[in-house]
Amino acid sequence: MNYMEMAVLLPYIAGIVGLLFLKKLRKVSWGLFVIVAIYQLFLVVKLYGLKPYTENLGFVLSIFNSSKIEPMFVRTNVGYIFFAGSTIVTVLIALFSFSFNDKKHSTAVAPTWIILMGANAGIFFAGDWITFLFSWEVMGWTSYFIIAQGKRDSARASLYYYVLSLIGTSGLLAGIFALYRNTGSMVIADNIKYLGSIWSAKPGFVYFVIIAFTITFFAKSSVYPFYMWPAKAHAEAPDDFSSFLSGIMIKYGVFGLVAIILPVFKNYTGVMVRGLPLYLAIMAWMGAITAVWGTLYAIIQNDMKRLMAYSTVANIGYIVTAISLNTPLGIAAGLFHTFNHMVFKGGIFLTLAAVKYRTGEREMHRLGGLAYRMPLTFFTFLISIIAAAGIPPMSGFSSKWLTYQAIFGKKYLILSIPIFFASTGAFMYLYRGLHSIFLGQLSTRFNNVKEAPFLMSLSMLLILMFVFLVGVFPGLVLTPINNSLVDFGMEKINQDLIHIKGVTTGVNFLLIAMMFMSGFVLTMILYSIGKSRRHVEALDNYTAGEDPEEWGMTVEDYHYAKKFYEPVEVEIEPFLKKTSCDRFFQKIAYEAERLGGNLKRWFNSPQLGTVVILVVLLLVLVIAIPGLM
Repeated sequence: MNYMEMAVLLPYIAGIVGLLFLKKLRKVSWGLFVIVAIYQLFLVVKLYGLKPYTENLGFVLSIFNSSKIEPMFVRTNVGYIFFAGSTIVTVLIALFSFSFNDKKHSTAVAPTWIILMGANAGIFFAGDWITFLFSWEVMGWTSYFIIAQGKRDSARASLYYYVLSLIGTSGLLAGIFALYRNTGSMVIADNIKYLGSIWSAKPGFVYFVIIAFTITFFAKSSVYPFYMWPAKAHAEAPDDFSSFLSGIMIKYGVFGLVAIILPVFKNYTGVMVRGLPLYLAIMAWMGAITAVWGTLYAIIQNDMKRLMAYSTVANIGYIVTAISLNTPLGIAAGLFHTFNHMVFKGGIFLTLAAVKYRTGEREMHRLGGLAYRMPLTFFTFLISIIAAAGIPPMSGFSSKWLTYQAIFGKKYLILSIPIFFASTGAFMYLYRGLHSIFLGQLSTRFNNVKEAPFLMSLSMLLILMFVFLVGVFPGLVLTPINNSLVDFGMEKINQDLIHIKGVTTGVNFLLIAMMFMSGFVLTMILYSIGKSRRHVEALDNYTAGEDPEEWGMTVEDYHYAKKFYEPVEVEIEPFLKKTSCDRFFQKIAYEAERLGGNLKRWFNSPQLGTVVILVVLLLVLVIAIPGLM
């Protein structure tokens, strides 16, 4: 059975069926979403442990009827890791979304999201550029419509996101056409080998191609200077889709960097910086800059979804820095943190969706005290941000620790400074989210708020368990990642189920977990035997018995979460405004929107619209057909 082919085609078919026949049966569409996600999980199990192999797409070959076009899927170790991680998280999101999309909160994006799942598999399994480009474009279009959801503000944010995606796609097309012109082949593996073999003969050509591809992957993964789009897209996207957008979609660029860019440098003989190719050294610093910028922007956010979107940008910075080191420890750390981030950031955004589901709020200063009403949501958020902050015994600690070991192994001590700053700054913005949303005084508006429904709670509970389990037993994920290092011609790192050996030291993660859990148990015992506490209302302590409404203030205005880090914001906001790339990309998006308006007016004339379509199709055929034959 062609497992990879089914992983791609079934979601496409199911999604199209949903779009055509299930428009009014939204709950049925969400049920179909769950079924397709579970089927892909079944394929993850079937593909586990298999050696790399190829599945040719016979039905597509018959259409093209050309020996130069070889559509295929390839099961590689790296592709499988990304597909497995994204599928596991998607299943948990699907369960959550099935409950989340009730009569009050339902959106019509399920069929489009199902198609996106097919594109997701196609990107990770593509063995040729036609398949990769097709999957990449389907991913771009489906995500655009999901983010837009037919709303004006969402459509503007989605357009901004898609304009940046088009910039990336332009780079991808340029690289593919350049390679095809020189090799006559569309097979990705052959093209990568070709690039790696001509460093001495055609260095300018190699740099042109990898720069074009790097722009594509940087734009998709929000690496500097493309770091602005996640905050806009996350803020306006459906709340449950934000977990997929942040946990999975933003990793497509990381996959491209690992699977396409890094192998080109296997036999590199040019300029080196401490044993690292100059280009990769620059990439590592771009990752560090991204981590810092994401951290600074996250600190000053009051919108909880924007805050966590910039947190994602910061984490992408860690990942890019790690993989750019191009060492066994670096690649293992980058892939491990990619997987961990899929899980814990998916968990964070699901908890935020649950909060929005129950309260209708996303501005943090309007919340507070929800731990009393939504304890499981609070605990899942707490465990997930502990992982995001890199605190043991949660999963984020092991991958962040491995990242530092990789940096120390290359003796890039200066590079560790911005990474350490970003990791330390994470405590500030994550604590802001925890304190503002779940701790402190519960607003009287939320006295009747209840915990999330069963399936939503189940999804969060499973993610909570996953984050803890991988933190204690990192070998569950790191072992298959370690096996993939052979594909890069590298030796495996020294690790087992509970141990990892780094450059400076080794760590027993089970022992660390036992130490932390002992401290937690001791704290709970001391808490339980302490004196009883009395609940105090806000007016009894914060305002000394005065009624703030007499001063013209509301409850939200004197909430401690408003202007949480005001002294810090005053210092860093002017700097961020001066260095922002947002105006440049906003201008591009504005011009694209204006052009779209003009085209819309032109196409209001049926005759003119038909003529334009025919001319464009004719030009495409004239340009494309001679090159394919």
